[in-house]
Amino acid sequence: MLDTINMDMKQTRQGKVSGSWRAMIVGVAGLLIAAPVYAKIIDVPVAKDAPVYVKEVPVYSKTDTDQMKAMESKLEAMQDELTQLTSGMASRSNSANGLPLHGFMDVGFANNSRASTDPRGFFVGALSFYLAPHFGDKVKALVEPNFEVTPTGAVATDLERLQIGYTFNDNATAWAGRFHTPYGYWNTAFHHGAQIQTSVLRPRFLDFEDKGGILPAHMVGLWGEGKFKAGDSRLTYDVFAGNGPQIAGGVLDINQAGDNNHQAMVGFNLGYEFSGSLDGLRLAVHALRGDVDDDAVLPNKTQLNIVGGSAVYLSDTWEVMGEYYRFNDKDQSGGTGTHKSWADYLQIGRSFNNLTPYVRVERTVLDQQDNYFNMQDSGQSYARQALGLRYNLNQKAALKFELLNSSFKADSTGATPRTALGYRSLFVQYAIGF
Repeated sequence: MLDTINMDMKQTRQGKVSGSWRAMIVGVAGLLIAAPVYAKIIDVPVAKDAPVYVKEVPVYSKTDTDQMKAMESKLEAMQDELTQLTSGMASRSNSANGLPLHGFMDVGFANNSRASTDPRGFFVGALSFYLAPHFGDKVKALVEPNFEVTPTGAVATDLERLQIGYTFNDNATAWAGRFHTPYGYWNTAFHHGAQIQTSVLRPRFLDFEDKGGILPAHMVGLWGEGKFKAGDSRLTYDVFAGNGPQIAGGVLDINQAGDNNHQAMVGFNLGYEFSGSLDGLRLAVHALRGDVDDDAVLPNKTQLNIVGGSAVYLSDTWEVMGEYYRFNDKDQSGGTGTHKSWADYLQIGRSFNNLTPYVRVERTVLDQQDNYFNMQDSGQSYARQALGLRYNLNQKAALKFELLNSSFKADSTGATPRTALGYRSLFVQYAIGF
């Protein structure tokens, strides 16, 4: 009987319990209670040449009658309680349940061979919250406040994403606000929650703007995305336009309060998701174009032009990801012409149940006569190799170990000379999602 009531209550939470279900509960419970009383009523079939048994007339004792009345009283009380409970649940709306809160956090330990002021020892990483209020089948929103500790020990607060969207159909969704710029693969697949990515660190050139990334990882503007079926496979698309960034204090600033040069940055990302024997493979091409100003004494204006592609293969055991970016930037404020640069990475991981070893190589060759790179603190050419191990404690917690070997190229051709540098690093990270 309790199992039946529990099932009934579960259906009530979904708003589907009716009076007929309560009547059924009462009926079933009544039969269970009455069964012992009527056990004396036996109808025995008569075989040939067998003694004849006479149907025995039920005899109700005073004890049986009292027990039935007591159980009926209990049943009525339970029915009243269930009625009140279901009535209260049915009167609630989804909005009364509050806004679901999800997030990620991480802590860790770091050490390196670099003779500098880089922090060493234990550190607090980031605490990111994810709010996705529900407004119906069409309207959607995503808010991501992030708290992180800077190398100086200060706590920085950023509104990493604030986007409001509308789904027209299965093939088209439009977003407005601040979002992750949808170029390549990594930037939209892995956000600020460290637990969801296999490695401890992102590829350096694809890191977030305040972490040394050289690309606009965020954008404030408009973004359209969707998928179309192509047989059993799918075509994917992203198109976007928004404020172009500026370089201030050696770091990219995405101009979230407004575009300083009133020149929109635009781009696209077109992909193909395979099926059948190639299920899990996705190939894509991307492009990005826009003007970027800097804060030099005599400000420079650079037309940023990027084209490239990505290849990703994901299965139950393998993770293979690679991206390529080709820069063909044009100096619009001086006479240095067009400058060509490139950047890429390749990461391969193999899962053995909860254990995933991985390796990654990444490299950039950046023209230092290109003001876009020379004015950024992280715009120096480099090569890096990473070797790591991830252990999933469960589906929401991971322990990671990562060794890095980094080398930066000397270059004196630009306005800001670059010095050669090489060092090795060790990172240990404990990351969870909730």
